[in-house]
Amino acid sequence: MKEGSFQFKQFTIQQDRCAMKVGTDGVLLGAWADISHHAVDTKRKYSILDIGAGTGIISLMLAQRAAEAGIDFQIDAVEIDQDAAQQATENSNDSPWARHISVLPLSLQEFEQQTDKTYDLIVSNPPFYNATLKPQDNGRAVARHKDALPFTEIAHFASKRLAENGRLSIIFPTNYDSEVMTAIVLSGLHPVRIFDILTKVGKPCKRRMAEFAAERVPLLREQLAIRNADGKYTEEYRALTSAFYLHLTD
Repeated sequence: MKEGSFQFKQFTIQQDRCAMKVGTDGVLLGAWADISHHAVDTKRKYSILDIGAGTGIISLMLAQRAAEAGIDFQIDAVEIDQDAAQQATENSNDSPWARHISVLPLSLQEFEQQTDKTYDLIVSNPPFYNATLKPQDNGRAVARHKDALPFTEIAHFASKRLAENGRLSIIFPTNYDSEVMTAIVLSGLHPVRIFDILTKVGKPCKRRMAEFAAERVPLLREQLAIRNADGKYTEEYRALTSAFYLHLTD
């Protein structure tokens, strides 16, 4: 195993050529995004799009969950950074679900021009950082900064490419809540689920996961703390991620 690789229960993430490494945000979204929000049509594959795939961690987590649920699925993973796209391809090829995952080394804009597909689920851990504070490494800058992939474009794409009853699931810093919700309103989508994430019990919420859909339904709000006041992982966080982490030690 290469230095810096990340071993999960059913797959391994190599990340030496990826600007953004495996992190809690990606793991949370991969474990939380809803793959069972409507009855799956057995006559076709359940279609998933991962925008800004990075190492491929979210795609692989969703693949594991779909396979365990007995869902016939196909995942398209779009990644603009060529090195990251190549490594995500290798990670998926080395997994049990290689034939279900297609990594595309394209920007979202290029991808939109090349396909008319619709998706049951669109997921993204998009960049939400100011361009004024870009890191010097260009790959990391592309991965982290919102001028490379504005959320307005993700929301607009989702509004046109979600299948009937489809969902858009994202994770973002709470200080961008207004920007996210404005983009969602302008796209014509509506919030379905909001999941607040606390790094520690008693701390303010700094991360939020949200799911959006074309239809209006009653909004479900939930909250999870990653660690207890004593610094140990909460039972809720362990339950959410237990199918993936090989070891989760405090």
